[in-house]
Amino acid sequence: MNVARIAVDARPLCHPGTGIYRYTMELLTRMVRMGGEWFLYSPQAYDNSAFELPNVHHCSAAIPPAFRASQLAQLYFPRWARRDRVQVLWGPRHQLPLLLSGDIRTVVTIHDLVWKAFGDTMRFPGRQIENFFTPRSLARADVIAVVSRFTADELSRHFPQYAHKVILVPGASMLQARSADFSPDEGKERYFLFVGTMEPRKNLPRLVRAFARYVAAEPAGLHLKVVGGQGWGGEDIGALAAQLGISHRVQFLGRVNDERLGALYRDAYALLMPSLYEGFGLPVVEALSQGIPVITSRSSAMSEAAGEGSAEPAGIFVNPLAEEEIYQAMADMGNDRERYARLQAASGPAVSRYDWDRSAATMAGLLL
Repeated sequence: MNVARIAVDARPLCHPGTGIYRYTMELLTRMVRMGGEWFLYSPQAYDNSAFELPNVHHCSAAIPPAFRASQLAQLYFPRWARRDRVQVLWGPRHQLPLLLSGDIRTVVTIHDLVWKAFGDTMRFPGRQIENFFTPRSLARADVIAVVSRFTADELSRHFPQYAHKVILVPGASMLQARSADFSPDEGKERYFLFVGTMEPRKNLPRLVRAFARYVAAEPAGLHLKVVGGQGWGGEDIGALAAQLGISHRVQFLGRVNDERLGALYRDAYALLMPSLYEGFGLPVVEALSQGIPVITSRSSAMSEAAGEGSAEPAGIFVNPLAEEEIYQAMADMGNDRERYARLQAASGPAVSRYDWDRSAATMAGLLL
């Protein structure tokens, strides 16, 4: 019996806490148990404790993180793939080894085209790497997996010549869905929640300024909890909150572990995610899995996840550039209890479209 030999660009596993790490980890931990011989490649070391199986092989060059992994992957991966006699390679983050042997089938996952749409919200080196490698990877790929219909549409707009290769393989929530009869502890504080890395694309300054309007209008209203590590861009959101006089209503929790994050979702009143651009918006799906409605950007991957366009969406959709709209959505979410109940009831049907097992089975069908 011929056993499939699959190589994986495992670089996302070097960055726990990111959405692409979560996507790669959730799919891989399921797929390696479906058969095949798996070869996980990375220039840098990563935690491989989730893959201690006889059919999983790890190959790391042990290069220090200060070196550019994208360029190193282009050098190492084709050699390793030839040595391991792999038949197919999956690139879970926008890139494929361009010098890979032509007889190796390839699948590349595209999470977003932020480098095309909002390139100024990226670090310059990252934008240049995406600009060089992603179009070439799209041309090389036999299949292009996308995480949302929004990203599929973005690809069709910017790269229509590759639209025929696209297959949808979405993410899902890492959290167990909350039972239908769950009711929050009335003694616990409810709050608005933001989850994401602090970087320009997340639109945090506008969100905090909109929240300052909410505080002025609702002195006894909800607090805001901000979860996520410091990214880049020089945005001191704590200083902005202090300048606006709302530090007593905003709590910055930094990066938290999965258990703590699950508890924060469960006790939240609503998720705030008016990002400028996302390819999927994992926090939206995670919030909905806990029965928590969302305020997010309209006509986006995030609003797609929350059921925009359906008869019963699970969120309020705003223009992310309009602070007044973001504020008004907070006020409506907090004060219109009937509308809140409808949004909350819609969260279950909205999130039921996303399931890691289904996505892993789809991706495995492309690789095995």
